[in-house]
Amino acid sequence: MINQNLQEEVNRIINRGIIFGIIWILGIGSIIALTSGFQAKKMIRQSEYKLTGNRKATKSILIGIGGLLVWVVAIFIIVKFKKT
Repeated sequence: MINQNLQEEVNRIINRGIIFGIIWILGIGSIIALTSGFQAKKMIRQSEYKLTGNRKATKSILIGIGGLLVWVVAIFIIVKFKKT
């Protein structure tokens, strides 16, 4: 029963990360996606991989990284082409 509760928690964390990462919310969603992915991976690792969702957790992390890269590129472009 504990594994079922843990599996539901992992699924909830992963889904939250993916949804917020896609919605993005001015970069905050990307940070939520990253932290959710790493948190889920930690829970899966601590269960000795008895819990599932490792691939979805990786997707959440990748979505978060992608969103943060958009911010980095946008800031770089603003700084680079800023008129003085």
